[in-house]
Amino acid sequence: MKTRLILENLKGVGRTTEFLLNVFLDGYNYRKMKRKAFYPTLPDFSETNIVKIDPQLLQKEKHKFYSLLSNLKKQGFIKKDKKGKRVFWKISPLGEKRCERLKAFFHFPKFDYKQEKDSGINIVVFDIPEKHRSKRDWLRYTLAALGFIMLQKSVWLGKNKLPEEFLKALAELDLIDFVHIFKIGRAGTIKKLDSLS
Repeated sequence: MKTRLILENLKGVGRTTEFLLNVFLDGYNYRKMKRKAFYPTLPDFSETNIVKIDPQLLQKEKHKFYSLLSNLKKQGFIKKDKKGKRVFWKISPLGEKRCERLKAFFHFPKFDYKQEKDSGINIVVFDIPEKHRSKRDWLRYTLAALGFIMLQKSVWLGKNKLPEEFLKALAELDLIDFVHIFKIGRAGTIKKLDSLS
């Protein structure tokens, strides 16, 4: 979330470290910070912009910010540009791609489907290429939200139904060719299933 926040604020324009730090902290109000970054046209109805911050907590957050900035630079997502005595940060082409991937992840279909018991055990097996990593992450989050457990990273088991909306979402995301769903009547030697309600 905070990676995307910084990358979004660097799109099309260079920013100083101070500017990015202020955006990162923004009165130490996470919701407000998110709203400003992703919904800048929405009015701010908060009563005050002044929020008292614990100095130790502030130091911790500043440390997190500088670590994130350093990591983004090391990964080639952002670059430093000096203009006189001032330091500006700019997003790189690689950072632009990363930002788009993060944005796409936040626009995926919902993954909080209603859990409903099924008559058997469902097994979901998938082999999704690395270039679709964000889709693969979405699938894992969704299966976990549906009460499935991970047998291996790409093999998940559950006693709940797979909703029709979930199957439609697989089609929308072009994952049908990479995902296989099986239904079995008995768990056999899979002891992990005992932990499922």
